[in-house]
Amino acid sequence: MPKPQNHKGYSCRVNILKYVKVADKWRFAPAQMQNNKLKQDWVLVDGNPERHAEGTYYIEWYENGVRRRQSVKDSSEVLEQARRKAIELDAGKAGIVLAESEEGQGLRVWDAVKAYLKEIEPPQREPRTYGAYKHCLELFAQNCRKTYLHDVTREDILGFIRKIYDLGCGPRTANNRAVIVCQLLKLNGITGLLHKRDWPKYVDPIRPIYEPEDLTAFFSACQPAEKTLFLFYLLTGMRDKEVRYSTWRDVDFRSHAVRVTAKTQWAFKPKNKEEREIPIPASLVAELRAHKERQKENNPNNLIFPTTKGEPDKKHEWKLKRIAYKAGLNCGRCTSRHGNKCADGEYCSNWFLHKFRHTFATRNLQDHVCDIRTLQLWLGHSDLASTMVYLKAVRNKDVAARVSASDLAAFASAIPAAVTAHAG
Repeated sequence: MPKPQNHKGYSCRVNILKYVKVADKWRFAPAQMQNNKLKQDWVLVDGNPERHAEGTYYIEWYENGVRRRQSVKDSSEVLEQARRKAIELDAGKAGIVLAESEEGQGLRVWDAVKAYLKEIEPPQREPRTYGAYKHCLELFAQNCRKTYLHDVTREDILGFIRKIYDLGCGPRTANNRAVIVCQLLKLNGITGLLHKRDWPKYVDPIRPIYEPEDLTAFFSACQPAEKTLFLFYLLTGMRDKEVRYSTWRDVDFRSHAVRVTAKTQWAFKPKNKEEREIPIPASLVAELRAHKERQKENNPNNLIFPTTKGEPDKKHEWKLKRIAYKAGLNCGRCTSRHGNKCADGEYCSNWFLHKFRHTFATRNLQDHVCDIRTLQLWLGHSDLASTMVYLKAVRNKDVAARVSASDLAAFASAIPAAVTAHAG
């Protein structure tokens, strides 16, 4: 971390840095000054002056003990922005409230981010969701050139989207993070900055499902308790956290149904904050009865699938991958995000818990068990569009036979014979 540079011309409480590439790694380096002016593209790397044309300038300061950085795209504005920030910090330290500046007025970007994060912090949102929002909005604030939220323009959001791409993320991630930023702006009365063409375009893939032969091989490798666990995933379509916190009170053996309900002792709330009921087949009811008989009496929390200590089990995905590997079902080609090769152990990306939910939804539509609206209720989707993605993978059972019997297929099958006859 570079030490503060006491350059005359801007406060020693504000540093000017440049994000440059040194020995194939990107790092922050103090900008070099000459005669109280910025020496363009020159930085100090480990105390030695070096010229780096690449990278972006930043100003850096500490606010309430927390380091803040703000990118400055136009190098000609670096000193001025550092000077303004220094004045702002010095005034704040002295308890002086500055008048509205020419840059804008009202709520600062960082203050808006803090207020929004405070509003959605757990238990209002799930910790994982909150973490994603926090990372996104702080990244936006760090890279936004504007001090005040109402000065943010379309170009600022487009610059943030480009930053997401620069970090190696794909268009779907860029789209999702742009949505989060626009939510922050909308909450503060700023709308309509992005044009329709500005939004990152991504391919919405067909949701993968488990084929019958894969499921047969998988369940053949399961122990009785494991078989019940993963049948529960397959035949209820529940999310992993919903299964983890399911209790025997949620099972209605008489009506052949399970419910997704809130569990205050674990601060668990169903997604979209709506409890729901899902019908289950008689085969799963029988499995659950047998599973309950096998469970030890020491189950103080009444969980359906507890750990040996009676707590919610967070290792369902690992168990799934372990069984798939043991059964020889790994694809043998993929690599996990941590660099583990599928062929070497329980790392296959083709086996994951949410794929049971995809299979549940697709097969129930394909087999005409329910209509799309009913499936929406079973899955707990807040909007129908989330459910309709499963229509892409639905295949009519007789479609292959009808396609094979079509005139077009007959024409295609006759081509080789015609070509052979012509050659003779």
